[in-house]
Amino acid sequence: MSKQIILSSHYFPCIAYFAYLVKYPNVIIDTGEHFLKQSYRNRCVIYTSNGPLAMSIPVIKKSKTPMKDVLIDSKEDWKTNHWRAISSAYNSSPFFEFYCDDLKQVLFKDYSGLTNMNTALLQHICYELGITNRFQTNETYITAKNSDLDLRSSLNPKKAFTESDSYPRYIQIFEAKHGFQRNLSVLDLLFHEGPEALNYLKSLNVE
Repeated sequence: MSKQIILSSHYFPCIAYFAYLVKYPNVIIDTGEHFLKQSYRNRCVIYTSNGPLAMSIPVIKKSKTPMKDVLIDSKEDWKTNHWRAISSAYNSSPFFEFYCDDLKQVLFKDYSGLTNMNTALLQHICYELGITNRFQTNETYITAKNSDLDLRSSLNPKKAFTESDSYPRYIQIFEAKHGFQRNLSVLDLLFHEGPEALNYLKSLNVE
């Protein structure tokens, strides 16, 4: 029996997140855990002409709010701003036009809850990448067992750029200006590598 992988609900998750989805068939996403500020739960990092850019979804929350109860703050037109940044960053990448229309349609649907939107985007990107392993969501906080691989704390923005050789280089359009950036949002890999993104994910040595 394969080990159980426990992940948080993330917004346009990083490449490592998808590497675990590809490698392990038993993945569960904990939507009962408490929301944490400055985490990937409502944030992603893309690669712009000025370097890496963190984009955050405005949310409405109370102290110690479970992720499943976190609402998106609809007062701000954040979707337009995020899509404008994504388009500006990747409209010259090889596969942006191939994926952008369907992705935009999913992003701009009406969602009240953060995890509802995160899950819809995750399902769409898994489909585009050709990831056939299914994941489950759980609305009650998961107490990890010794046999589980609990990644709820380890996948976070503070560790995004400290990995050394874990992520092989692929061509990024702004690499000449800012160097190769590792483990960004999966959008970076998808728009640059297209159908080869799945093979890249399979090549990553995640444990």
